[in-house]
Amino acid sequence: MRKDTKYSRFFLGLVWMAVVSCALFFASGCASKEEKKAKHFERAKEYIAKNELKKAVIELKNVVQLDPKDDAAYVELGEAHLKLKEPREAFQAYTRAVSANPDNLKAQLKLGQMLLLGRQTDEAKKKAELILAKTPDNVEALSLLSGVQVQERDLDGAIKTLEKAASLNPKHFNTQLSLGRLLLLKGEPSKAEQAYLRAIEVDPSSGVPYIELSRIYAGKGEWEKAEGELKKMIQAAGSTYETLHVLALFYESRKNYELAEKTYLQAVEAAPQGDVTPLMNLAGYYARMKSYDRALEAMHKAADIKKDDPNVLVNMAELHFDFNKVKEAEGTIDKVLEKEKGHVDANLLKARILLARRDFGNALERLDLVVRESPRNAMAHYFRGLSHMGKGDPKMGQQDLLKAVELNPGLLEARLILAELYLNERNADLARQQIDASVKIAPRNNRVLMHQGSLKVLERDLKGAEEIYGRIIQADADYTPAYIQLGLIYNLTNRQPDALKTFNKALELNPNQTEALALVVGLHVREKKFDEAMKACEDHKKKVADSPASLALIEYLEGNIFLAKQDSKAAQDRFKKAIEIEPNNPAPYVALAEIYAREKRFDEAIKEYESVIAKNPKYLAGYMAIGTIYDLKGDGRKAETYYRQALEIKRDFGPAANNLAWNLAERGGNIDEALTYAQIAKEQLPNSSAVMDTLGYIYYLKGSYLNAIAEFQDSLARDPGNAVIHYHMGLAKYKNNDKTKAKEHLEKALQLDPNFKGAEEARKLLKEITQ
Repeated sequence: MRKDTKYSRFFLGLVWMAVVSCALFFASGCASKEEKKAKHFERAKEYIAKNELKKAVIELKNVVQLDPKDDAAYVELGEAHLKLKEPREAFQAYTRAVSANPDNLKAQLKLGQMLLLGRQTDEAKKKAELILAKTPDNVEALSLLSGVQVQERDLDGAIKTLEKAASLNPKHFNTQLSLGRLLLLKGEPSKAEQAYLRAIEVDPSSGVPYIELSRIYAGKGEWEKAEGELKKMIQAAGSTYETLHVLALFYESRKNYELAEKTYLQAVEAAPQGDVTPLMNLAGYYARMKSYDRALEAMHKAADIKKDDPNVLVNMAELHFDFNKVKEAEGTIDKVLEKEKGHVDANLLKARILLARRDFGNALERLDLVVRESPRNAMAHYFRGLSHMGKGDPKMGQQDLLKAVELNPGLLEARLILAELYLNERNADLARQQIDASVKIAPRNNRVLMHQGSLKVLERDLKGAEEIYGRIIQADADYTPAYIQLGLIYNLTNRQPDALKTFNKALELNPNQTEALALVVGLHVREKKFDEAMKACEDHKKKVADSPASLALIEYLEGNIFLAKQDSKAAQDRFKKAIEIEPNNPAPYVALAEIYAREKRFDEAIKEYESVIAKNPKYLAGYMAIGTIYDLKGDGRKAETYYRQALEIKRDFGPAANNLAWNLAERGGNIDEALTYAQIAKEQLPNSSAVMDTLGYIYYLKGSYLNAIAEFQDSLARDPGNAVIHYHMGLAKYKNNDKTKAKEHLEKALQLDPNFKGAEEARKLLKEITQ
């Protein structure tokens, strides 16, 4: 027994030693873990103090790795991520903090604020209520609740909540500032003024309440008080370049350019060493003042300070581009892209340069890259929309334009293009959405109001349209497009004397507004007042002696007058003169060729033009004329050859592009190639009724009936007496299931010319509709 006891004691001793050793080991291990955690936390605080936030993040991650339940460390990690502009990572850190400790109200508040920013209103509200249930007088939580109420459109409730917060802590700066903003939003500027003054009293060094108070005074026209607040801001917050910049912008808005420039220069002097922001602001001011050289000089100074800084170079390239110095813009932007292929702003500007050159495919490649890197970039979507439309894909273009206005509701250009697209599609509801939004952005903008007038016309509210165009003229008596549209309304409502007077007023204001002259001549010719029509043309020649395009159009109009008088020889002379002055207009070629067709003089005309081409192989008018004659002879293949030869000489020669597009469409050629040429023609000759008809017909053949109708509508607005265009409109209306309108246009076509090309098909379709 003793022996057993001895061994038992020995064994117990070993066990005891093992237990003690383990205890000591774990004690030292725990101590070591706590020490490590403390050291990481201490280092993190040191890095935060030095603003070395990336290093602080590493240390804080070490802390939470050692202790995943340390909610305080997660909060610090969230703060660091926020300062680094990493909201997703910050949100994750705060979420882990409240997971570790639901009573960490600081983390709950931060999550609520971030949810509010993300417009997750219900979730943000839950956070505010959770905090207020535990601490009813928590001012920050009340501010959060107020933000929720604003998103819920409960402005009165939001103001009451902030007033409660202000009563709990009158010295809380953000509460007073937010209260001022909400009171201003409610339309109570006097109460808002008092809130801003209290905010200034709490923190005189913050510039924000001075600026917002200044805006209140400016809104009331109290300019001296507005300026005074900005000067007080500079006295209180210091004469920094930021505060001086605000004052400079104020002077600029008041058109006090001398003081504005002086203040911008003071801001440059006040800039910290190496900070080029004030120089770039100065450059922006000079650019707005249309002083390219001075703007460029300021940017070069910035570039000297920040050698090869891509952002400075991109701004410089934008300056070149805005002043139509495309070569310099591209050279500068290419330098940036050589070093930084993925630079978002550089790629965006490169795309704009390509877009200006009509290189839609390469522009789209750049814009796809920009959208991938910056999906919320409204301008990237806007320019991508334009590129899609340029490539003949209006539906894709619409999608991008809609995305652009979703991201930036104030993007007026995108809204106006969308409105125009919907007007052309005759979709009044969608057009109204964009026009109403545009009116809110720019209620006195002439283009916005013109679209509003077009919507009234679409809705057959001619009286409403007349009122809008009259209002535009009253506000801007020199705006000629409004006179033309008003004249068209008068013409539609059988007030021809008023129409004539209005068209003549447009011509008086802008002699190069030849559309108005064509309308004047058309009115006279319809009433067989040929002498008055000719006098209008001859009188106008003196006013546009320096404009070849206008002179050529007048010769063409005179040719039409002689045709109406049945004087073929005089008409031919005028059409030839029009081509000689301006070869880019397709109308006189067609008119001349039609005369040859009627008189069966095809071969004589071809021989005449061939002899001219032999002497001058680059004579575009010759190729164009021969192609047109072969078209009228019914020899489309030979016509195509001459149009292609013309386009080899000048790739964007509008008349040849238009006729080749029509030729391909009529003969069953490549419809996509036809569309490409029709779009080139539309780009070069945007106001040509013939080009609109060609493009519309190609859209019709492709089954895009709404786009076709839009083009035919614009074409008929310029040439309402053209039987072929009415026929095409009838075809498109029929395919779009509008048989009533189809019947109207087909009957009108046959009434205008019972023998036009396509008349038999028109009769057959009419018979089918009426059965």
